[in-house]
Amino acid sequence: MSDVSSSSNDVKKSLISKIGSSTSTVVAGTFFLVLAYQRDSFMLTFFIGSILNGVASKVLKKVLNVQRPEGYEGTGIKPSDGGMPSSHAMSLGFIGTYCVIQAISKLGLGLESSLISIGLVAYAAVSLIYRVQCKLHTKDQIIVGLIFGISNSFLWHSLAFGQNPYLPNISIMEFVSANILPSSGRMPIQYLAIPALVGAAVVGSFERRISLWLKNRKSKEE
Repeated sequence: MSDVSSSSNDVKKSLISKIGSSTSTVVAGTFFLVLAYQRDSFMLTFFIGSILNGVASKVLKKVLNVQRPEGYEGTGIKPSDGGMPSSHAMSLGFIGTYCVIQAISKLGLGLESSLISIGLVAYAAVSLIYRVQCKLHTKDQIIVGLIFGISNSFLWHSLAFGQNPYLPNISIMEFVSANILPSSGRMPIQYLAIPALVGAAVVGSFERRISLWLKNRKSKEE
């Protein structure tokens, strides 16, 4: 009986590890594919908000200057930046909440929006559990990241659609349509290189891979 329980725990831990370690790639890749397909004011505004949210997480890390937990057990590159708040939690909180708000706005409070919401919450939960298990973050760092990400998402969504009660005259989607997109309402496909480069620059794992590559290259030259 204990062998069965141990085997079940190993499978669960392996599944959490696979999902958690691939979160950055899966989320960033999916986001970019949807942006590339739609290229409209909604997705461009969504993208701008997610980038600003990512930048905010980096600024907060510098300001708060709280170290990550000791004893890193992950298989990837060990992060050298601070741990408070978790930028992954902020990103998942922002993107997941934005998608849930939009799903409810479009589909109403029904089965479809409920399934979408549950799926997104479950995926985010597994990804963040992994980050605590491998000691990339403490629970507090995850919780604070989620609070910031979710709050930023509600704020940005209200500003995007001109629904913020305190700033009713601001509609970021209208601004994007009038000042950034052409008359067709769709960003020319050749300009996708810009969000791709900006997104890659903001994603922490990309920065760490570049840093590691430069470090390895320098050591080889020496």
